[in-house]
Amino acid sequence: MAMEINKIQELRKKLRIIERQAGGIFEGRNDCCGVTTAQCHTILEIGARGEVSLVELAEALELDTSTMSRTIQGLVLVGLVHRKASEDDRRYVKISLTTQGKKVYDEIEDRYNAFFDKVVALLPEGRRDAVVAAIGDFADAIRASIESSDCCGKRGET
Repeated sequence: MAMEINKIQELRKKLRIIERQAGGIFEGRNDCCGVTTAQCHTILEIGARGEVSLVELAEALELDTSTMSRTIQGLVLVGLVHRKASEDDRRYVKISLTTQGKKVYDEIEDRYNAFFDKVVALLPEGRRDAVVAAIGDFADAIRASIESSDCCGKRGET
């Protein structure tokens, strides 16, 4: 094992705290601009990309297309998302934010940015950039490990 088990356990403990605290920043408090957490993540992904297909969106959020389709339908019904079939290929559906959806996206972004700005400000000034970089490296390592995993023959297939 590359690291002592007690250090691995401490890492896992800290990650559970991060998951509970940061993952639920707006959950259950109606602070995600009146949308569910799933819709919030969807709006953030569409807003970051500008326009995206249903398949690309499902892959980015690691959901199956039927679940993603239901989430998009809910956002269409409340007027936050446009869904339009491509003129070139009617099977390809373009998804983008409406004007109201862009306002919600901007509000969500502003709230998350303000929250994490406060969090980062609590870190020692000389370590802020290193912490942000390390978290990015850690997230990349988790993704790489998952993608290369051969658990149950479902991942890492070529």
